[in-house]
Amino acid sequence: MSTPGPIRHHGGMRVDAGRWGVALLDRTRTCVVALCLVVMLAPVARAEEVAPPQSIIVVTDDNYPPYIFRDQDGRLQGILRDLWSLWSERTGIAVDLQGLDWAEAQRRMAAGQADAIDTVFRTEARERVLAFSAPYATLDVPIFFHSDLSGIVDVTSLKGFTIGAKDGDACVDWLKARGIASIRPYPSYEAIIDAMAARETLVACIDKPPALYLMYKKGMQDVLRHTQPLYSGQFHWAVAKDRPELMHVLRQGFDLISPRERQAIEERWFGFSLNDRVQAEVWREMGKYVLAVLAVALLLLIWNWLLRRQVAHKTQSLTLALDELAESEGRFRTIFDHVNDAIFIHRADTGRLLMVNQRMRDMYGMGDLPVDRIDVGMCSAGVSPYGAAEAQVWLRAAAAGQPQQFDWHARRLDGSLFWVEVSMRLARFSDGQNRLLVVVRDITERKNAQDRLEFMAHHDPLTELPNRLLLQDRVDRAIALAEREGRRVALMFLDLDQFKTVNDSLGHAAGDRLLKDVAWRLRQCVRESDTIARLGGDEFVIVLNAVRDADGVVEVAEKIHKSVAPPITIEGQEVTSTLSMGIAMFPEDGHDFDTLMKKADAAMYHAKESGRSTYRFFAARMNADAVAHLALRSGLHRALERGEFQLYFQPQVSLAGGAVVGAEALIRWNHPERGLVSPAEFIPVAEDSGLIVPMGDWVLRQACRQAALWQAGGHALTMAVNLSALQFRRGDLERAVREALEESGLAPHSLELELTESIMIQDHEAVMDMTRRLGALGVQLSIDDFGTGYSSMAYLKRFAVDKLKIDQSFVRDVHTDTDNAAITQAIIQMAHSLKLEVIAEGVEVTEVVEFLRHHGCDLAQGFLYGRPMTAQRFEKTVLDGPIS
Repeated sequence: MSTPGPIRHHGGMRVDAGRWGVALLDRTRTCVVALCLVVMLAPVARAEEVAPPQSIIVVTDDNYPPYIFRDQDGRLQGILRDLWSLWSERTGIAVDLQGLDWAEAQRRMAAGQADAIDTVFRTEARERVLAFSAPYATLDVPIFFHSDLSGIVDVTSLKGFTIGAKDGDACVDWLKARGIASIRPYPSYEAIIDAMAARETLVACIDKPPALYLMYKKGMQDVLRHTQPLYSGQFHWAVAKDRPELMHVLRQGFDLISPRERQAIEERWFGFSLNDRVQAEVWREMGKYVLAVLAVALLLLIWNWLLRRQVAHKTQSLTLALDELAESEGRFRTIFDHVNDAIFIHRADTGRLLMVNQRMRDMYGMGDLPVDRIDVGMCSAGVSPYGAAEAQVWLRAAAAGQPQQFDWHARRLDGSLFWVEVSMRLARFSDGQNRLLVVVRDITERKNAQDRLEFMAHHDPLTELPNRLLLQDRVDRAIALAEREGRRVALMFLDLDQFKTVNDSLGHAAGDRLLKDVAWRLRQCVRESDTIARLGGDEFVIVLNAVRDADGVVEVAEKIHKSVAPPITIEGQEVTSTLSMGIAMFPEDGHDFDTLMKKADAAMYHAKESGRSTYRFFAARMNADAVAHLALRSGLHRALERGEFQLYFQPQVSLAGGAVVGAEALIRWNHPERGLVSPAEFIPVAEDSGLIVPMGDWVLRQACRQAALWQAGGHALTMAVNLSALQFRRGDLERAVREALEESGLAPHSLELELTESIMIQDHEAVMDMTRRLGALGVQLSIDDFGTGYSSMAYLKRFAVDKLKIDQSFVRDVHTDTDNAAITQAIIQMAHSLKLEVIAEGVEVTEVVEFLRHHGCDLAQGFLYGRPMTAQRFEKTVLDGPIS
């Protein structure tokens, strides 16, 4: 380990006059000083002399390795601990060495709560109150930066970077005085080095000795570089200026420690003596010239001898080389045939195939087919863009020295197709016989998973119908076509009547079966060119393309009602479903997707008010429904003012141990006249009106307060709170979270904020900035109902979240539905590969629990563990009783 700059003891640099002379001098000096100290400390007759202290308190920084720092058990370690221990041993005076935060150490010294302070720089302000020792270490302060960066040489090149620095360090003031304002504080030097290892901070201002010590300790000496020193300082120890007798005692005690003893302490922590290192550098430079002359002479003497030995060994070396070549060729062939990827070796100039490995023959089903009968065409799908012509283009580009990597649809000898990832690279040999290396990996499973995820992004996972994103695209295309042909488009908004009753009475699994059956029946009622979509819950949308008039739409509506009317049997019970339907027409009712959806939705609600199981075309009079909407909005305003909202909580359970580890906070409206109002009724109104922002702030405060109360009672639970997209766009979310934590006293890591996938795609740069700021507060972030929205993998990789919540539509029947089981397993594996925790929603049966636990899911939530309940009931039934 190299020295962190020149370090001088109070006696200056030591110059050896021969090992035996120094030893004798050290012993003589030690005896004389010891005699003086004994005389000084001995009782004398003069009454005015002050007796030496029995013990002293020395305060110092506790984070300056290798001079002083704490080990993993919190004990002080380092050069200064050993020196003060040796001082105490020599003088017989007990030393209470207190390693503190540097600001606290200075405060105690100023308050007279310490006798001496160590690791202190000498300044004009301190000289007015302290008496300083001679400097014992000179400390350089450079800029350290990640080796991937370039161009950082001095303070002027730091513009545009955020500089890491120890909180309270002199470097912070030094940088700010030179116009560097972007500084990120850390509690210790080790925290800065760890942040640079994680690439959280790329540039930092650190004192050189602790930086080098920590770099070598963590194996980062090749990762970080540093500039020339920005400035230098010197370490002293000091006492109060009005205590000269204590200064005398301390100096006399340190004189009892010989240079050789200091050298032994330095070598223990640095691996060498700092003073000897300086001397060694001088002698090393002088020795270089002498060695150079001697080396030339020696080379001349042994040159002839070496030539003779080379001739003698040449024959033996050639024999050994031939044997090793044969052995190496055998090893190569064994490895070549047993790697997990298929390998093709071509001539670079002609493209002729020279060699394949056994894995290639197995992957493509080639058997013992000779290599000269294998060509690129028979290994390709044969359909553009996966044909022989395109393959030759890739080969020529790679042979020209341009490495290639791409996905390819390959074909086995029996004609079956599969997906591979192909990598091509030119290998240049000294004899000019260049080869083209082609490595092929089977990615069929990965490709299928990607296709499934892509399908999930545009389709409802339960019914496999298009979701809202794909629906909007289909409507836009239908409108464009209708404009060209002078036709109409009908948008039909369908909602199942009394669907909640089925869910509540028979369970969600029965509700899902009903939705699947309705989706199948709807498909029988429309043409292939029409579109059926599920928006979520019990809402469907049908788009009829190229409609001539309203009569044709009425025929379809009647057909749908007749098709849905027959009952279906679910769990031994007959279930009859009906539909309420609202219809909007292009161009009469609107010219874009949002307008048509809004009016079809209004017509659907009018159909429900007309007795359900019917349909209504949009009419202007339906705008009267807006009055009811306004009344509900006014009621929400009064609910906030009157405190009519109430929080319910649903437990979240660890699948590993079965313990309750968290709760999700859910808002309920206790209307004075209507009783509990469904969130499905008032949440959309709250979002439309903007009331969701103050409501969200209320939920945050109440949830944090309740979590803090539970933790005070010995229940360390994580509190999950749902966030609305509107809170990101309009509310001061960061302020609301910070205030909720401060008011309740809840630790930030105990709060989990749940984001919907829709939030991720709306102005995602602003959302990413907000998530980074929330993460900096220490709160956890999760993505709610994962898989039901339309976010992409690219968004997921860019957002710094901690958890994924798998939507209940995947989870409920994973033990019976192989598709949902495969999707759920893929989501768990993907989340764990991104180092995310996974929580499954909608867990209702133990078979699902066993499946989730077997595939490594971390947490679960659902009716099996408890329905949403009040805080009091949560305490009685969940916290005071075990969850199985």
